[in-house]
Amino acid sequence: MSKKSIPMISAAIAFLLLLTSALLQKKLSESKVYAEDLMKKIKIQKTDDIKLDTSFIKITSNFSINLFKKSYNKQENSLISPVSIYMALGMTENGAAGDTLKEFENLLGAENMSSSQLNLYYHSLMGKLTNEKEGKVSIGNSIWYSKAKNLTVKKKFLQSAADYYNAEAYKSDFESDNTIKDINNWVKKNTGNQINKIVDKIDKNTVMYLINTIYFDEKWQQPYKKEDVNTGTFRLEEGTDKSVKFMNSEEYQYLNDDKVQGFIKEYKGGKFSFVALLPNEGISLENYLSSLTGEDFIKLINNGVQTAISVKMPIFEADYSLELADSLKEMGLKLCFDSNNADFSNMGSSSEGNIYVSNILHKAFISVNTDGTKAAAATKVEMKSGAAPLMKSIILNRPFLYAVIDNETKLPLFVGTMMRP
Repeated sequence: MSKKSIPMISAAIAFLLLLTSALLQKKLSESKVYAEDLMKKIKIQKTDDIKLDTSFIKITSNFSINLFKKSYNKQENSLISPVSIYMALGMTENGAAGDTLKEFENLLGAENMSSSQLNLYYHSLMGKLTNEKEGKVSIGNSIWYSKAKNLTVKKKFLQSAADYYNAEAYKSDFESDNTIKDINNWVKKNTGNQINKIVDKIDKNTVMYLINTIYFDEKWQQPYKKEDVNTGTFRLEEGTDKSVKFMNSEEYQYLNDDKVQGFIKEYKGGKFSFVALLPNEGISLENYLSSLTGEDFIKLINNGVQTAISVKMPIFEADYSLELADSLKEMGLKLCFDSNNADFSNMGSSSEGNIYVSNILHKAFISVNTDGTKAAAATKVEMKSGAAPLMKSIILNRPFLYAVIDNETKLPLFVGTMMRP
């Protein structure tokens, strides 16, 4: 990936959910499309937004942190977008029935919310996050069906995908390489050219793909100047040191409890923020994460203190790819992966056998550099006026947890660990 193509601050997520037979609206205007657009026959019905209340925020934050804990790699930089994952799962949930549906509802709604309620919440959250007047986040959803005559797709499922998730839907020849091009071009376009490929080949038994993308591109309130960057040492998990470039600034939202300290940096416009959490000396990042819950995460942010903090943060980039099936099974989503017992009768049917989820792939990329961080020039003057000796200091010179959050709900759009910048 060429660094010239990387926005100043960018993160891109592609999430792919693969549905397979047991036996076997933005359009793609920038490239030739070989697929049939199924949404031409679907008229989107207006859906009113609802308030994202404390119950939804609590359930969704717990899902987000729990999933990250089960899917991150202890030895390398990890990154997921909980928003991308639960949006795609929510879209898929509309096709489930019976006990399979109950597992989706138990996972995403913690037994308190039905799929219809989650649709309303996710629709409202998606509209809030992608409000162009307040920030630059784009979310895309698409469904790709095999052109095989033995596959029948229910209109009600397509209607829900259009109404609540603004999804695109295509029927295509899965035996043709053109379908692979179409899918990868769609992902590339919807992730700001950051993720170029999510499908290498299509298995002969595959009947459907559900794909979600999220793209984030924001600058800090003020960029760093050259004099605010210096070289320092980052202590890796195994105890060795690595020379990296650090960005120096003064921040004003301090976070701490008995295990961790951190800070919040706002992006331009004040809609989103970057959160960094550094475990206290003697507490490993792994141990800190093992005890962290979504409620803890929200509470820590809400209890932030307004005070001056001297911050040193490394310039870093990270990309991550993982399969999520095992993590989701541990969290209780099992039947949908069972070729014999999965029930997606509300989605459609195949004469070749039962439809089930065979694979879930998640890819992520983030870049954080000087153009996307807060300038320290004005605040340095204040430091010299006498505040410096009393100022708290946070130096991110060893593994830390970070997130990009929505300032109103405090829900994380992205969660990652920086092990080696």
